[in-house]
Amino acid sequence: MTKIRVLLADDHAVLRAGLKALLATQPDLEPVGEAGDGAEAVRLAESLQPDVLLLDVTMPGNDGFAALRAVRQRVPGVRVLLLTMHENETLLREALRLGASGYVLKKAAESELLTAIRAVARGEAFVDPAMTKAMIEGYLGTEPQISNLKPQRELRRMD
Repeated sequence: MTKIRVLLADDHAVLRAGLKALLATQPDLEPVGEAGDGAEAVRLAESLQPDVLLLDVTMPGNDGFAALRAVRQRVPGVRVLLLTMHENETLLREALRLGASGYVLKKAAESELLTAIRAVARGEAFVDPAMTKAMIEGYLGTEPQISNLKPQRELRRMD
């Protein structure tokens, strides 16, 4: 079985260590490197060519969005999954616009993060379930007004 190679990028060393330990428990996932900022994430993505870059949004120096832009230009085959504490529709839209394959919240369950990594590695998109309602409402523009809808015709009871 070919393992999914994952590069971890977060400015918190303890979080990176926890993510690395979690990935190491999975037979199909392999942590291949760690970066503490966006610039290092880009350099490592270029040299390691991981399948998935798990990238924090908020980091010192080059943030996750700057790193995302650079990775999309320099290493287009790498799929980027943003891992963030920001439950923010504007950031989600920007991430997707810039070419992120997914957006998962740091408060997600371990199983959800693992599902997200596997999904983006397969070429699918993943949006944290906590963000999907906001994303759909944003796509539709407004929330539908169900009470204003009237049936085209009344149904009559057949005796």
